[in-house]
Amino acid sequence: MSKKWTTKQGKRGFLPGSRDHEGEKKWFIFYLRPRSEKLVYHLLRDLNYDVFFPTVRSLRVWKNRQKKRITLPLFPNYLFVYTYEHELYHIRRQPRVVTYISCDGKPATISGQDIAGVKRMLGLDKTITVETRFTKGEPVRIVSGPLAGYEGVLVQQNGKTRFGIRLEAINHTVLVDISRSALEKRR
Repeated sequence: MSKKWTTKQGKRGFLPGSRDHEGEKKWFIFYLRPRSEKLVYHLLRDLNYDVFFPTVRSLRVWKNRQKKRITLPLFPNYLFVYTYEHELYHIRRQPRVVTYISCDGKPATISGQDIAGVKRMLGLDKTITVETRFTKGEPVRIVSGPLAGYEGVLVQQNGKTRFGIRLEAINHTVLVDISRSALEKRR
């Protein structure tokens, strides 16, 4: 049985979860209701979607001076899904998914290299921060170390040298501390 459908106007499409597809898979960005990232992540994983949900561990001190390590989303209210464009409507209809991010009427995507760079940063044993305001810096490339080959911006913050990957679609920059000797100017 084919999972294709045709409207009276002759438009064709595919049912959600169909293996038939047009185009290529890309990393799409979904905006979620507050504090529902983990729930939607598990829901989409159960539907066999490739989902990226970056988290960081943080030490919190409660009012009674008790310390506890908790896991927080790196990008609150956002999830990244590697899928085909025709499946966006099906994902958007899931509970607690508000919408997918779009730019100029087209769904916004993030490059696979940027996703891989964020995954690599999370794998390092370093403090990672996210800036939501635009940070100015010169374009650089990392020439040595575990992030060798990645391109981004150089930022000076609190006297530290930081390397950032800019995710334009959601206006966030992921920053990690790095030595200046591991960088070169990008041409």
